[in-house]
Amino acid sequence: MKKLIFLLFLLFSLFMSAKPRPLVWVLDAGHGGNDQGTSLRETLEKDLTLSIVKEISTLLKKNKPGIKLILTRNDDRYLSLEERCNIANNANADLFLSIHINSAPNPLVSGTESFYADLKGSNNSVRNGSIVRNIDRSELLAWLLQKNYGETGRPNDRGARPKQLYVCQYTNMPAVLTEVGFLTNFQDAAYLTSKLGIRQISIDIYNALMEYYAITQEKAEKKSLLALRRTNGKDSGIKASKVKKETPIPVRDDPTPEEVERMVAEELAAKAPSKNIKVEPVIEQEKEETPEPEEQEEPEAAPEPTPVVPVFSIQLFAVSKEIKPDDVRLKGYKPVTFKRSGNLIKVLYGSETDYKLVKSTLVTVRQHFPDAFVVAYLGDVPISVADALKLVP
Repeated sequence: MKKLIFLLFLLFSLFMSAKPRPLVWVLDAGHGGNDQGTSLRETLEKDLTLSIVKEISTLLKKNKPGIKLILTRNDDRYLSLEERCNIANNANADLFLSIHINSAPNPLVSGTESFYADLKGSNNSVRNGSIVRNIDRSELLAWLLQKNYGETGRPNDRGARPKQLYVCQYTNMPAVLTEVGFLTNFQDAAYLTSKLGIRQISIDIYNALMEYYAITQEKAEKKSLLALRRTNGKDSGIKASKVKKETPIPVRDDPTPEEVERMVAEELAAKAPSKNIKVEPVIEQEKEETPEPEEQEEPEAAPEPTPVVPVFSIQLFAVSKEIKPDDVRLKGYKPVTFKRSGNLIKVLYGSETDYKLVKSTLVTVRQHFPDAFVVAYLGDVPISVADALKLVP
């Protein structure tokens, strides 16, 4: 009897001291290897999705180290859809999130959208049971993704909705596939191919995952999902009225050294005095009528050419539509100027010939605009900072 009691006590102690199983989340970078996905010239979907997944992974490891992360791929390799599902299923994962980038024949189509399993698309009773068990959490994450994309300015929310996608239908846990933009749309592509865009998309997804974590830990998914539906509509993750219409996009269109040399020459020529000076004819008079010579004033010397000095500013962000100097996105920064570059308008803060002063100001500006950077102009012509510094006297 004493031995039995001791054995039970030992088992109880081991049970109490055992650590709880950590959450396992699987992040899936879409495509890979010989499956490049959609593309824009040399920019490939498979590379962008991997960059986003790695960025999210870094954020999660730093801020949620208790969650075990599994990446279906962390390099450029091919994986079938079945292999991706097997990685998650064999790990008994608690969440599966697949990152993709969209394309469309119509270049005007843009925006983000997120999908979860469609119960109508499965005829297998086992599959149906798995989808039903996970449907609320899958839909919750899809809505939270759309909500977070919209809150940071993505201009077109295409909604969160069910769809028959293999990785959503054949995983045994809550699963979502999210499309973070259209590489075939000019504005989306500019955002997706910029460092700021990749970073912000990663932060959006990370924030959605953190909201999902908090809600599911409290087992409040049904209540939260109902609130999201009531607040934002049946099919969409965020009200259209809440979507900001402008997205900061860093734009660098520095000319080549040859273009800089040409622009400098043109600028100097424009500012130099004209050599085609008209000379009025001198009419000689007869000697007897010649008056006493008057003291002649010294002719004015030709003005020296005005030196061309580059001006340095801080680019806060760029937008596709004009904004007013008191726009809230400027966060009170004045004076600002606007420089058009193709279809975008660069928002510049300050204008100084002293590069060191602008560089020191940038430290303060980045507290409010982390991706701000110094730009240089020669007149109205943008040049690289390196070339501008060569022209500083």
